[in-house]
Amino acid sequence: MNHSPGRMLLAEYFLTDSQAVIMIAGPDDAEPELVAVPHSLERVRSHVGKLTGALESAPRRADALEEASGLLADPLLADLIEPVANRLGPGDRVWLVPHDALHRVPLHAVGSGLEGHSVAYAPSASVLRHCRNNRGAGRRQQALVVADPAGGPELTVGAAQAELLTGLFKTETLSGGDAVSGALARRVGPADILHISAHGVFDTAAPMRSGVMLSDGLFTAERFLKLKLSGTLVVLAACRSGVAAVRPGDELLGLVRSALHAGAPAVLVSLWTVDELATTMMFGHFYACLASGEPAIDALRSAQERLRLTTAGDVLSYLASLGPAAAESHAAARLLVAEARIRLMAADFAGAAAACDSALKAPTDPTGQSAVRSSAQAIRQRASLLRGDGNGSPDFDRPVYAHPYYWAAFVLIGDWY
Repeated sequence: MNHSPGRMLLAEYFLTDSQAVIMIAGPDDAEPELVAVPHSLERVRSHVGKLTGALESAPRRADALEEASGLLADPLLADLIEPVANRLGPGDRVWLVPHDALHRVPLHAVGSGLEGHSVAYAPSASVLRHCRNNRGAGRRQQALVVADPAGGPELTVGAAQAELLTGLFKTETLSGGDAVSGALARRVGPADILHISAHGVFDTAAPMRSGVMLSDGLFTAERFLKLKLSGTLVVLAACRSGVAAVRPGDELLGLVRSALHAGAPAVLVSLWTVDELATTMMFGHFYACLASGEPAIDALRSAQERLRLTTAGDVLSYLASLGPAAAESHAAARLLVAEARIRLMAADFAGAAAACDSALKAPTDPTGQSAVRSSAQAIRQRASLLRGDGNGSPDFDRPVYAHPYYWAAFVLIGDWY
């Protein structure tokens, strides 16, 4: 989807003990507009703590999504978005520069204020200038994909993640035992895109030791600092890859800072523990848009819009398209659990129970056996209860990823191109 070009606005937040101040500037403004909103730093921190808690617990708590929806719709956050939304015209894009706790908030998903607009983020206006100076020359053509490393828990759709960019870009893939730190460091140089699909780790006590798990161990934020990433869009398709520790002066420590410091013009990262299947489907559309020549900011918006409309039937068709090789792999049981979860959301209770029964018989890696068994048994029990209640018939046209937990987790930080 091509979006008509508009202005690029900048909105920078600053939270104080008594209010939030928003500086909004457009390309033709003689001076920025300053807007004060009567929400204190302490109140914002408290609200964001509840929101991040709900989003992080969504995979485990049945009521977490409803709680997160209420917190995202709260007037506190709406008040922070409204002044920015009021300045945007058709086709306008916006850079958001959060402050303090707002770095953890998907501001693009607050209410409907920014709906229809492409959004990017920046740690600060000065870092943004640094990012734009590292912009690549011309259209993106080469990609390095690091996916589904060996040695840890297997990804459910790791093979699909490894193939996301194949056929769209000139792609080199490091997967399984080849997904090691040395190979990444040696081969990233020519890449216009670095896509890493792996398990993410955020270390609260030592944020620069946060990282992504490769076959030979954790590739930390400290190691990212040593890469040469000038002109490379870095995509970290891992859980909590965009979480950072905020130090005095609003200095952020973690993977984002390291990748930008190493020269990346932009990073695409997650704010919470993500749904792997939804993430894979979203990135499939993102890269298709990027390959067609769309700027990353518009490609992400288009991919998120597509994911919001994705139906249960779409997901089941996607799972079926993964083919017999996936069905015979160690990920087979987790794929069946994923299918059961989607069928449960579509009120296909009989199908969900059958998928759970198959999952309990399917091959899986030893490290994931316990999780697969407990998930399958829990879904099967719920499907049996709901089936016994006679609650309606299957609805495969139901959008299953419409909640921001699924579509809003990833943010583009840095240059928008």
